[in-house]
Amino acid sequence: MIHLDRVSKSYRIDGYRRTVLDDVTMYFEAGHSYGLLGVNGAGKSTTIRLISGAELPNRGRILRTTRVSWPLGFANGLHHSMTGRENVNFVARVYGENERAALEFVADFAEIGPYLDAPVRTYSTGMLARLAFGLSMAIEFE
Repeated sequence: MIHLDRVSKSYRIDGYRRTVLDDVTMYFEAGHSYGLLGVNGAGKSTTIRLISGAELPNRGRILRTTRVSWPLGFANGLHHSMTGRENVNFVARVYGENERAALEFVADFAEIGPYLDAPVRTYSTGMLARLAFGLSMAIEFE
Protein backbone atom coordinates (compact mmCIF):
# COMPACT_ATOMS: atom_id res chain seq x y z
CA MET A 1 0.00 0.00 0.00
CA ILE A 2 1.13 3.54 -0.72
CA HIS A 3 -0.55 6.38 1.15
CA LEU A 4 -0.10 10.07 0.42
CA ASP A 5 -1.20 11.87 3.57
CA ARG A 6 -1.98 15.58 3.07
CA VAL A 7 0.92 15.96 0.63
CA SER A 8 1.78 19.37 -0.79
CA LYS A 9 4.48 20.14 -3.34
CA SER A 10 5.47 23.45 -4.87
CA TYR A 11 8.41 24.81 -6.82
CA ARG A 12 9.94 28.26 -7.08
CA ILE A 13 9.83 29.28 -10.75
CA ASP A 14 10.96 32.70 -12.01
CA GLY A 15 10.61 34.26 -8.57
CA TYR A 16 7.15 32.95 -7.74
CA ARG A 17 5.90 29.77 -6.09
CA ARG A 18 4.03 27.29 -8.30
CA THR A 19 1.91 24.82 -6.32
CA VAL A 20 1.61 21.48 -8.05
CA LEU A 21 -0.03 19.40 -5.32
CA ASP A 22 -2.03 20.99 -2.50
CA ASP A 23 -3.00 18.90 0.53
CA VAL A 24 -3.51 15.68 -1.46
CA THR A 25 -4.53 12.43 0.22
CA MET A 26 -4.51 9.26 -1.91
CA TYR A 27 -4.41 5.51 -1.29
CA PHE A 28 -2.88 3.01 -3.71
CA GLU A 29 -3.73 -0.52 -2.60
CA ALA A 30 -1.35 -3.40 -3.33
CA GLY A 31 -2.39 -5.75 -6.10
CA HIS A 32 -4.05 -3.09 -8.26
CA SER A 33 -2.86 -1.12 -11.28
CA TYR A 34 -3.42 2.62 -11.30
CA GLY A 35 -3.15 5.33 -13.90
CA LEU A 36 -2.78 9.06 -13.39
CA LEU A 37 -4.59 11.18 -15.94
CA GLY A 38 -4.56 14.94 -16.29
CA VAL A 39 -3.67 17.89 -18.46
CA ASN A 40 -0.09 19.14 -18.80
CA GLY A 41 1.08 20.60 -15.50
CA ALA A 42 -1.55 18.81 -13.43
CA GLY A 43 1.10 17.10 -11.25
CA LYS A 44 1.23 13.57 -12.69
CA SER A 45 5.03 13.36 -13.00
CA THR A 46 5.52 15.15 -9.69
CA THR A 47 3.23 12.62 -7.99
CA ILE A 48 5.21 9.75 -9.47
CA ARG A 49 8.53 11.28 -8.34
CA LEU A 50 7.12 11.74 -4.84
CA ILE A 51 5.82 8.17 -4.66
CA SER A 52 9.18 6.82 -5.84
CA GLY A 53 11.11 8.90 -3.30
CA ALA A 54 13.03 10.79 -5.99
CA GLU A 55 11.59 14.00 -4.48
CA LEU A 56 10.24 14.90 -1.07
CA PRO A 57 6.99 16.74 -0.40
CA ASN A 58 7.06 20.26 1.06
CA ARG A 59 4.38 19.15 3.52
CA GLY A 60 2.66 15.90 4.42
CA ARG A 61 4.03 12.40 4.33
CA ILE A 62 4.17 9.39 2.07
CA LEU A 63 3.85 5.94 3.62
CA ARG A 64 4.89 2.82 1.73
CA THR A 65 4.32 -0.73 2.93
CA THR A 66 5.59 -2.19 -0.33
CA ARG A 67 8.80 -2.11 -2.31
CA VAL A 68 8.46 0.60 -4.94
CA SER A 69 10.21 0.28 -8.27
CA TRP A 70 13.03 2.82 -8.61
CA PRO A 71 12.15 3.91 -12.12
CA LEU A 72 8.79 5.40 -11.41
CA GLY A 73 9.39 8.24 -13.77
CA PHE A 74 11.88 6.01 -15.58
CA ALA A 75 14.99 7.80 -16.86
CA ASN A 76 14.93 10.36 -14.04
CA GLY A 77 16.11 7.54 -11.80
CA LEU A 78 19.36 7.09 -13.74
CA HIS A 79 22.58 8.97 -13.05
CA HIS A 80 23.45 10.58 -16.36
CA SER A 81 27.21 10.74 -15.75
CA MET A 82 27.42 7.00 -15.12
CA THR A 83 27.38 4.39 -17.88
CA GLY A 84 24.39 2.15 -18.49
CA ARG A 85 26.34 -0.74 -16.98
CA GLU A 86 27.19 1.28 -13.85
CA ASN A 87 23.56 2.35 -13.46
CA VAL A 88 22.30 -1.22 -13.75
CA ASN A 89 24.87 -2.52 -11.27
CA PHE A 90 24.15 0.32 -8.84
CA VAL A 91 20.38 -0.20 -8.87
CA ALA A 92 20.78 -3.97 -8.55
CA ARG A 93 23.05 -3.48 -5.50
CA VAL A 94 20.61 -1.03 -3.89
CA TYR A 95 17.80 -3.59 -4.18
CA GLY A 96 19.96 -6.56 -3.16
CA GLU A 97 19.58 -8.23 -6.56
CA ASN A 98 22.14 -10.25 -8.50
CA GLU A 99 24.14 -7.70 -10.52
CA ARG A 100 25.23 -10.15 -13.21
CA ALA A 101 21.68 -11.44 -13.80
CA ALA A 102 20.27 -7.90 -13.93
CA LEU A 103 22.99 -6.77 -16.32
CA GLU A 104 22.50 -9.76 -18.65
CA PHE A 105 18.75 -9.16 -18.75
CA VAL A 106 19.05 -5.42 -19.40
CA ALA A 107 21.77 -5.83 -22.04
CA ASP A 108 19.64 -8.37 -23.89
CA PHE A 109 16.45 -6.34 -23.56
CA ALA A 110 17.82 -2.86 -24.33
CA GLU A 111 19.91 -3.95 -27.33
CA ILE A 112 22.24 -0.95 -27.10
CA GLY A 113 25.46 -2.90 -27.62
CA PRO A 114 28.65 -0.95 -26.81
CA TYR A 115 26.61 2.03 -25.59
CA LEU A 116 26.09 0.06 -22.38
CA ASP A 117 29.60 1.28 -21.47
CA ALA A 118 28.96 4.90 -22.49
CA PRO A 119 27.62 7.63 -20.16
CA VAL A 120 23.82 7.64 -20.14
CA ARG A 121 23.86 11.33 -21.12
CA THR A 122 25.05 10.24 -24.59
CA TYR A 123 22.01 8.00 -25.18
CA SER A 124 19.17 8.78 -27.54
CA THR A 125 15.73 9.05 -25.99
CA GLY A 126 14.87 5.55 -27.24
CA MET A 127 18.06 4.00 -25.86
CA LEU A 128 17.47 5.64 -22.49
CA ALA A 129 13.88 4.42 -22.38
CA ARG A 130 14.88 0.84 -23.27
CA LEU A 131 17.62 0.81 -20.61
CA ALA A 132 15.28 2.17 -17.93
CA PHE A 133 12.40 -0.13 -18.88
CA GLY A 134 14.69 -3.17 -19.04
CA LEU A 135 16.03 -2.33 -15.61
CA SER A 136 12.51 -1.98 -14.22
CA MET A 137 11.73 -5.49 -15.46
CA ALA A 138 15.04 -7.02 -14.32
CA ILE A 139 14.32 -6.37 -10.65
CA GLU A 140 11.44 -7.99 -8.81
CA PHE A 141 9.07 -5.39 -7.37
CA GLU A 142 5.73 -5.73 -5.65
